[in-house]
Amino acid sequence: MYKLVAIDLDGTLVTDEKELTKKTVEVIKEASKKGVKIMISSGRSFYRLERFIDALDLRKENQCTICFNGGMIVENKTKEMLYSKNLNAEEVEELIQLGKALRLPIMIYSRDTHYVETIPEVVQKNTKNLKGMNLKVVNFNQINFNKPENYIYKVCFIDKPEKIIEKRKQISEEILKKYEITSSVPEYLEIVKKGIKKSEAIKVVMEKYDIKQDEVMAIGDGENDIEMLDFAGLGIAMKNASDFVKGFANDVTTSNNHDGVANAIEKYILRGE
Repeated sequence: MYKLVAIDLDGTLVTDEKELTKKTVEVIKEASKKGVKIMISSGRSFYRLERFIDALDLRKENQCTICFNGGMIVENKTKEMLYSKNLNAEEVEELIQLGKALRLPIMIYSRDTHYVETIPEVVQKNTKNLKGMNLKVVNFNQINFNKPENYIYKVCFIDKPEKIIEKRKQISEEILKKYEITSSVPEYLEIVKKGIKKSEAIKVVMEKYDIKQDEVMAIGDGENDIEMLDFAGLGIAMKNASDFVKGFANDVTTSNNHDGVANAIEKYILRGE
């Protein structure tokens, strides 16, 4: 029996319109009533996941959420940080300079705020993602990254997919070895502290709640989901995932626009195949 299901958000739990389907809500609530821990595991900040947590009725004790690709784990009911690993000020400055050298728009993430010097064109056009985003336009030099309220958990370069692919090739081996660099969607290149991965965050949750590896199910579609799909006792890739990502999964479900998460949970937990 699977006791924990870690689920990516964008491209997985929600549709392309950034909404939950009726079936997804119903199936997750049913699994939760059976005692299964449902854990959103995303690159997003916690405050940007709360509407989904509430819609799925996960604002309960002993239910938590992975944010920033594993950089933070938050207890849903109390909003207490169970785990937190931010970039230090020197790392943030280095990554800002990298983004400027690559001439890529930069967004940096504190716990409750997204900072930009100018709003990236991709972000301006994505009105669904802008909804509810606490976005502040500020000169990065004016932010004291040593203050707890300004701790940065993720630095993101945002541009058209072809530009991201091209510029990613220009990142030095030194930087690649120093940080975790991945992508949740083609327009984003996401950088967090070395060692920060969704799979590592899942291990923290497993230890806290005495859950074994073969009792973990993970569902995802992106590059930043690969480690958790590979690590979980059962890894499920979305139909809309790339063939590369699918190669790390045990099974493939339907797409995010066709109840993929609900169908996987129904198959392996509610029907127990």
